[in-house]
Parts: sequence; C-alpha cells; structure tokens
Amino acid sequence: MFRTKCSFYDAIVIAVILLCAILLIWRPWVSSEEGAYLVVSTPQGSEEYSLATDRKLTYTENGITLTVVIEDGAVFVHESTCPDGVCKSSGRISKVGETVICAPAGVRLEIKGANADVDFVAG
Repeated sequence: MFRTKCSFYDAIVIAVILLCAILLIWRPWVSSEEGAYLVVSTPQGSEEYSLATDRKLTYTENGITLTVVIEDGAVFVHESTCPDGVCKSSGRISKVGETVICAPAGVRLEIKGANADVDFVAG
C-alpha cells in the first residue's frame, strides 16, 4: 500500500528540490545590481526619483500618509499611518527589482536600474 522506506530516486528528487530552493534564496544577494532610480506608483500615476539625491517624500492615499526617505542610495518608509505597518517594517531597499508595497494606501516603491526603460537585453 504505502512505502515506508526512502528509495535512491526519492533522495535525488529531494536533493534537487533543496538545491533549487537554496539557489533561489541565495540569488538576490549575489547577482543583483545597485539601483539608480526609485519608481513610486500610486493610484494617480507614477513618479521616478534618482537614488543619488537624498530627499523626503510624502504621499497621502486612501486616508493613509506615507513618508518615504531616499538616503545614501537606499529607500525606506520612515513613517506610515496604515494599520498594519508592514511597509514601515520592510526596511531599506537599494537593489534592482526590490519593492515595498503599502497595500492599504495603494502605493508601490520599486528600485530600477540605470536602464529603467529596458526590460530585457538579448545578445
């Protein structure tokens, strides 16, 4: 009916799954590049800011106020009036592709590279 012993092939499948999981977890720290721009998307549209200039941005959406800080090439949510505060506890982001989302406010912060308009380069 049910096997209770692990065969050789079961061990191989488990090892391959663990290896894939380790590579997926390890990849962002090894191969990601530093970002150049912050793209802030709100229900009213999106804005782009350079990470080279330190600044403080404030957004009020859906009755929630977010204070976003760009400092030393990184971005973080300094203050938030949303009920759960997940966006504030997300920490600093600075690598291409990293995001912070405040779902109740509908605000998304995303780091883009120097070629922000290019999605894929072939060749």
